[in-house]
Amino acid sequence: MSGFPQPMHRRHFLAGAATGLTALGLTTASTARAAPLPSPPTTWTQALLDADPRLIAFVNGTEHDQAARIEGRLPRGLAGVLYRNGPGLFEHGSDRYRHWFDGDGLIQRWSIGPQGVSYRSRFAATPKFRTEHKAGQFVLPVSGGGIRPAAAFAGANSVNPSNTAVLPVNGALWALWEGGSPLQLDPASLAAGNHVDLGDGTGGAPFSAHPRVGADGRVWNVGSLGSRVLLYRLDQTGRLEAARVQPLGQPGYYHDFILTERSLVLVQCSTAPDGRQSLINGSFGSMRGVAGKPMKVHVFDRESFELVRQAELPPGFAFHFGNGWEEADGTIRFDIVHDPNGDEMLEFFKPMEGRFPTWGSATCLVILPPKGAPRFEPIMARTEFPVINPALRTRRNRYVYASALTGGNPEGWFTAVTKIDLDRNAHQVCEFGPDWLVEEHVFVPDPKGRREDHGWLVGSALNWRLGKTALTVIDARDLERGPIAKAWLDLAQPLRLHAQFV
Repeated sequence: MSGFPQPMHRRHFLAGAATGLTALGLTTASTARAAPLPSPPTTWTQALLDADPRLIAFVNGTEHDQAARIEGRLPRGLAGVLYRNGPGLFEHGSDRYRHWFDGDGLIQRWSIGPQGVSYRSRFAATPKFRTEHKAGQFVLPVSGGGIRPAAAFAGANSVNPSNTAVLPVNGALWALWEGGSPLQLDPASLAAGNHVDLGDGTGGAPFSAHPRVGADGRVWNVGSLGSRVLLYRLDQTGRLEAARVQPLGQPGYYHDFILTERSLVLVQCSTAPDGRQSLINGSFGSMRGVAGKPMKVHVFDRESFELVRQAELPPGFAFHFGNGWEEADGTIRFDIVHDPNGDEMLEFFKPMEGRFPTWGSATCLVILPPKGAPRFEPIMARTEFPVINPALRTRRNRYVYASALTGGNPEGWFTAVTKIDLDRNAHQVCEFGPDWLVEEHVFVPDPKGRREDHGWLVGSALNWRLGKTALTVIDARDLERGPIAKAWLDLAQPLRLHAQFV
């Protein structure tokens, strides 16, 4: 088996991969229909909007095709497609998911060119989505709990909502969910194909939401397997080069990681399961912060997957990382969005019950020397979704861009995009205003640009007061100018998680 850098029996790997369901608080089962959950006194959507009109960001999305209305002027050199993914179907009849991350994936395609901007959205037509669409209600268990299973299911891909991110691979498009396999999509129509089976027993194994692409086009990824982690490396066409299961001694959750030119860096959060995992109380509800428990850093050689060193960081939780690079002496530097609240995962129950999360996260710089304790330097508070110029992936960068929550209230959603200058310890802010809920923006290089910040920040945002979503374009050299162009839809779509520009 050429896929594994060390001897491993296929049956052992399959046994490890099967624990992806267990890691999500689910077990393989075939069950009879259980009693329905109690119906709320009114529809969830109306109750949410009556409580706070901003919560339009967390109601069911729609499949839609439209030529967007342009406000401002699109840059002449900006051409391509922005793909977005995120939870988009939260309720069926009287049932509503308990956790934001459980909603079925809604894929968006914004095509940008001389003719303007066209928009398409489609639900990820997974086996789960098709089963529940036919039933007219939720019948399969989810990680946040609250849904009593009423249909047979077997394996992670039967409950996979494909709702977190997208990955362009060799002209194709994959929709990702960190508990199971990628789902193949047609890049133009967004029609769904089959789940991707990379081979070597990885079918249905966890494949996390943030694959990292090296300078040579190869792809690395990880998967959470309880107290172990699954490490992947794919070639430029998406074929599996290597996979390895590595024991880490304690349960961990890995949404993202860092790739340098030599290393794969994994950070284990200060969490532990509270023992309440079941079909009703899934892992999102059972993953708790442990006070005083340090975050652990595991550094692997990215080619051999050998564990080469470990370190500790202050206690807390981290979903996302910006970039990482390695110096000649082996010192690794990387950006981390750190929240001292180890219970950060629990914040995303709130939108499903009519409240916004509380953000304690800050973008920080970690300096990890080959020997000795790491340095941990906070940079900017209440930021998330860090991105860089993709030309500098795995190499030293000066600028990090992120969504930001401005003002003094830590509860709410992002209202700005910020540019962090690591060299000068300074930042610029593009403030959208209180009527806006701003999503992750990605960096698109100017094809004629010569400097790191020559390009545009392209993303989307929801104006909750108008009830409309817009694609927004920001000049990365001058954020304080505000968006230079908006492409408006005539409807609101729910907030997305992650995007890729092709």
